[in-house]
Amino acid sequence: MLSIYIKKRIYRKDPNFENLRIIGLAFAALGGTSFSGTNLSGATFAQATLKNSNFADSRQHSTILSRVRWHGAQQLDRARLGMANLQDPRVLKLLTTLDGIDQDFSNADLRGANLAGAELGQANLRGVNLNGALLKEANLHKANLTEANCIAADFTAAHLTGACLEAWNIDSTTTLQNIDCQHVFLREKPDARGDRERRPHNPNKDFQPGDFEKLFKEMIDTVQLLIRNGINPDSFKAAFQSIIQAHPGITTDSIQSFERQGDDILLTLKVPEGTNKADVERTWDEVYEARLAAATAAAQLEAEKRRGDDIKEVSLGFSRFLSSFQINNMNNPINTGDGSFYAGGDVNLTGSTLNLGTISGQVSNQINQIPAPIVADQPSLKDILTQLQTAVETDGELSDEEKAEALQAVGRIATAGAEPNPDAKAKGIVKRATDTLKGLAESLTDASKLAEACKTLLPTILSLFALI
Repeated sequence: MLSIYIKKRIYRKDPNFENLRIIGLAFAALGGTSFSGTNLSGATFAQATLKNSNFADSRQHSTILSRVRWHGAQQLDRARLGMANLQDPRVLKLLTTLDGIDQDFSNADLRGANLAGAELGQANLRGVNLNGALLKEANLHKANLTEANCIAADFTAAHLTGACLEAWNIDSTTTLQNIDCQHVFLREKPDARGDRERRPHNPNKDFQPGDFEKLFKEMIDTVQLLIRNGINPDSFKAAFQSIIQAHPGITTDSIQSFERQGDDILLTLKVPEGTNKADVERTWDEVYEARLAAATAAAQLEAEKRRGDDIKEVSLGFSRFLSSFQINNMNNPINTGDGSFYAGGDVNLTGSTLNLGTISGQVSNQINQIPAPIVADQPSLKDILTQLQTAVETDGELSDEEKAEALQAVGRIATAGAEPNPDAKAKGIVKRATDTLKGLAESLTDASKLAEACKTLLPTILSLFALI
């Protein structure tokens, strides 16, 4: 009876029995067809029965499943699937049925997915990872692609009329050819006037063939940086100067606009063709967040006082700051997001800071971007960093300034962990962040929660990044 009960819970995909399901599939796959460690890029398993098949990585090689055609495949959920995204029931169902009409796929991992001809009308694809995905002739009518990552995705002949494309991430490797589109929206939610930034602006006008591609070719040459919960001026200056030093093609004239997105600010920069946008964003995040953490403790009281400042004060702050770069940009005015424009002037930005609660929220967001482990028995970096964050926030021996520094270190590790294959630079960031945590823990007693957490968790973190 116990076995029957467990079997039922596994078939119903009870999360409490997920590990047992994975173990069972591993044993069942021993007698099935094995594709372990094979490069299956572009292969098709349409209509195939895949029960007990093994697609997990081998000890020597990873199994490559980029743009594999799963449409109509039978019992794929009974196969051993190594890739983390294929463990998501939403993804598995979409890949086999190509039917995602009016469904929620927010933040799903669809990297390299073959969705050619998929029905995704009115689907919620907010924050979804579509890097390298194949979407030829896919129906994306009124789909929400807000903040979707679409690097190297192929949208040839896709249907995009009415889609929301706010802050979606595309570049020169994204294929936009023969797009079937009459109009799109660049804002997910309407502003105070009910405007969703329709393109074309005129509601009685539609795109002509080729217009969509021309519009977004200009957007491909931009980087959008989301600055959460307002601006810290010193952090802004330091981060922007770091970008200029690392990318000489970017100057103060590259600033296209500042736009308010709720409590956040969206900064748009024009960059030369071929610029590594990911490196621009990493440089910005690393420098901005580091400076922000250092400034937080020293200005806690002022931060609490200024938290209720409205966008007019933020806009005045922008204009005061921009003069320090001597921007004279009459031909390319800067949109502040509240309907006004600045074309340069004698201004200088004054301080605005964040409190510990805001920093903690940022770190939580960064941790949530970490994908699940590919190997079932591998420690979860997300869980480890969540424990570290809790230890920092509840440690009574740490001052507010030390907590801010420790939380920032946890955030830097989370940012590196969100990368599919962290490079040497990301590993260097992790090493420095763990050294920061070790340094803080050394001055604490053995009863400190952070000291205890560092002893047990930091070696695992370094191991996950192959640093020990």
